[in-house]
Amino acid sequence: MELIINTPKEMFELWEKMAKDHKIILLKWDLWAGKTLFTKGFAKWLEIDENSVQSPTYTYLNSYDNKLLHIDMYRLEDENEVWEKGINDQISQYDYITIERPKFIELLDIYEYTVVNIEKKWETRIVRIENQQ
Repeated sequence: MELIINTPKEMFELWEKMAKDHKIILLKWDLWAGKTLFTKGFAKWLEIDENSVQSPTYTYLNSYDNKLLHIDMYRLEDENEVWEKGINDQISQYDYITIERPKFIELLDIYEYTVVNIEKKWETRIVRIENQQ
């Protein structure tokens, strides 16, 4: 599925709706394209204060109300870090997970997930959504 998103509000609303049908989301796109905004919409649907959601770029992962795990794999340099940072241990404890800039997916204990690619075109975003199993 491909969508055109013109405003941050549209982006937030799309992610809030997606949370109803998708538990694990892999977010593939560049900086400043809306990855954390996506997770804020996801959090709101789970009745988590979306203002508590922050980018986990430097912490690798954030947990919100024991309901949502938010991971950023950008800084992982090799597959050993998946184990060293306890990412797989954390994944096994959550039903709802968003993973920004995913790497080493074959090592993770996830089997059904949705991939979201966003192409940034000035202020507009082209969103491509695909299910994986």
